[in-house]
Amino acid sequence: MKNHAVFLAALLFALALLSRGARADRLDDILSAMGNAGNRLESLSVAFVQTAHDFILEEEEISTGKLFLQVPGRIRWEYAPPSEKVLLVTDNLMRLYNPTANQVQEFKKGKGNQGTDLLIGFGKSNDKIGESYDVSLGQEDEHGVVLALVPKPDSPASLFTKIELTIDKKTWTPVRSVFHEPNRDRTDIRFDDVEINGTLPEGIFELRLPKDVEILRD
Repeated sequence: MKNHAVFLAALLFALALLSRGARADRLDDILSAMGNAGNRLESLSVAFVQTAHDFILEEEEISTGKLFLQVPGRIRWEYAPPSEKVLLVTDNLMRLYNPTANQVQEFKKGKGNQGTDLLIGFGKSNDKIGESYDVSLGQEDEHGVVLALVPKPDSPASLFTKIELTIDKKTWTPVRSVFHEPNRDRTDIRFDDVEINGTLPEGIFELRLPKDVEILRD
């Protein structure tokens, strides 16, 4: 009986090692597919629904809009009314336009990276996800797979404590991204109507402002 118990324990341990190895191999395959998709990405147009969860107040704020991306380095987050605003990233400059306040905030990339942090999973930076994050494999089905990304202790990669990505297996890009903050707030973004490498609207990365707009520079 004792030998039988030892054999079962050894068998379970071996199966656990095999399962762990299989999951590691599967994760490598997924990250490789995402890297290949990111390297092929030249432009992106997508609709989004963003839900901001306030942990303390137990409230939610829902925003909708469109996202446009052109490689390298041009991003436009366009929020629809009633939360109308535009976050535009061109080269090393970020500009946040609030039509209601008639103000534009300007700051250099690196001082506030929200617009680029929220795009993890899209583009050439996919090749470096493993350098900045500890990545684990979550639920997977025939349509998609969930990845959990936790910033490495010595990495300044993110303002978030954890990022969860739901990856579409057809495009190997996110259809949902959930960002967890240190104060336990979280932002949940769902992407829809994804068009990859299509023609973007002319002038989409220009910010047309009224003459009397107030510009605040960091």
